[in-house]
Amino acid sequence: MSRIQIFKRNSTFVDLPDLVEEISNIGLEETLKKYYNPPFEHDAKSIVAGPSFMHYLNRLFKTQIAAGDILQFESSDYHKYFMFSPTGTWDEIIKLQ
Repeated sequence: MSRIQIFKRNSTFVDLPDLVEEISNIGLEETLKKYYNPPFEHDAKSIVAGPSFMHYLNRLFKTQIAAGDILQFESSDYHKYFMFSPTGTWDEIIKLQ
């Protein structure tokens, strides 16, 4: 089964550009531990990521998605991470080895 996870930022204040730099410097997993609460999860088979996608996520997770929140799509061998930007777009987080 595939799932969607939303990582909401915790109460530790950090500007969004500094948060992006932290991801680059210490890696995604460490940044998630340091600045994010445990994720909300939901199983899914398919997703339509169109104009109504934000409305869908807000209703699904019963929370307001905000800039800096991270979305993860996960299935057996597929993991994609995206950060919600202040302009309303999803920016992909590319994990480097």
